[in-house]
Amino acid sequence: MKRKTIKEAFKVWDEEQKLPILPKDHEQRFLKRLKTQDMFKKRRLVFKWAAIALLCIGLSQTFWSTLEKPSQEVLKFQKAEGHLTFLINYQLTQIESVDLPQGKRFIEDYKTQMKRIQNDYEELYSQWESNPNQSKFVQALLGNLNIQMDLLNELQKQITNIQKLQNENDIL
Repeated sequence: MKRKTIKEAFKVWDEEQKLPILPKDHEQRFLKRLKTQDMFKKRRLVFKWAAIALLCIGLSQTFWSTLEKPSQEVLKFQKAEGHLTFLINYQLTQIESVDLPQGKRFIEDYKTQMKRIQNDYEELYSQWESNPNQSKFVQALLGNLNIQMDLLNELQKQITNIQKLQNENDIL
């Protein structure tokens, strides 16, 4: 008896599983619905990209409007800084190429002084970057660069004097 009920259950289930008969124009209706869905998806995509573009434009305008233009003093400082740092680096490379066995310790002392002054400059520069509206920092930075130049000029003079003394000793 159990076998008959199981067989009957399978027959009922098989009849339930049969697909309904579709109308003749079901393919055209399906394609039409599919096209309208694709059209809505494309429109949504266009609206998403337009919203992203507007957001980016708005943020960029906000960013550019908040940036302050540097003052004339800052522009002059940047120009002078570039010139002085070029001269300092040039003189440092010239000093590095000098070979004076007697003045080696003397040159090393100047280099340590120079490093100390350059560290002070970097500290001042970082303070100026955090508060660029104070002209005292600009004056201090330019003063520091001038001290570096003076120190290098003094070192050049001393090296020249040592070389003259060495040449005089070689002649005698």
